[in-house]
Amino acid sequence: MDTYYKQVNIAHPPPNANNLQFNAPRAIEYHPRLLDKTEEWKDNEWKNWMGKLEGEWIDFNNTIEREKGKWLSGKEKDWDEFIQYMDNKWMHYHEALDEEVKSDILKRSLTLDEVEWKDWMKTEGKELMEKDWKNWITNNESYLDVWSVKEWLKWKNQRIVTWIMTDWKCEEDEYWSKWEESWAKSPNMHDRTNWLNWRERLNKEMVQWNSWVMMKEQQIRESRSNNWSKWKSDKHVMFNLWMDAFINRWINEKQWFVWVKERNQLKSRGRYMGYK
Repeated sequence: MDTYYKQVNIAHPPPNANNLQFNAPRAIEYHPRLLDKTEEWKDNEWKNWMGKLEGEWIDFNNTIEREKGKWLSGKEKDWDEFIQYMDNKWMHYHEALDEEVKSDILKRSLTLDEVEWKDWMKTEGKELMEKDWKNWITNNESYLDVWSVKEWLKWKNQRIVTWIMTDWKCEEDEYWSKWEESWAKSPNMHDRTNWLNWRERLNKEMVQWNSWVMMKEQQIRESRSNNWSKWKSDKHVMFNLWMDAFINRWINEKQWFVWVKERNQLKSRGRYMGYK
């Protein structure tokens, strides 16, 4: 049930007037304007509001798609920066590698030959770079999801509030809320019939609203999948091309010598600082 429909307490039915003794209560004022509005009129108001909502949804969705497009365009710069970061990270040794690399390749670095370094880079080294790619994509995907959900929740909540706060609905809901508080004393069967109509209408609106919300949320997910998946797929192809070229360059330049040298320098500096 949508949270906004929880504002009206419809959990308990009124008592059966034939089984209870009642004292006549002080009358609850039923606003004259409510008496002039039939159930058919109220149903039409809801249908008209839902029809208007569909147009507002189209405008909202178009705005979201434009913002996603801008975000994806901005990701091109982030993509270039990510590739530069990856190049710098894997061309040089840094302390984080001691935690990332699960094999003992670094501990045995002084005794490894060229073939062993090549094999490592084409296996575990490649897997670690692919892991960096997946983490980067996941972080961006999470950001896009969180942003989309926040915008959607804010928009749909604002929309349903405009319906609930309609003047005639506020008056009607207030009346029946008071009536429910006094129904143990009020056996008026005409009121009970009107109350049942009100309750049935609220339930119907709730079901239709929740169904509409679920349908739109599915559309949002599918839209995310189409646009983002294409961008992600294109970039994955580019990443694999970069990674293969990088591995060949790393091997051809015998970059493991740089790793060993930088690692030894860092370890020596650490030991020196420990003596101070």
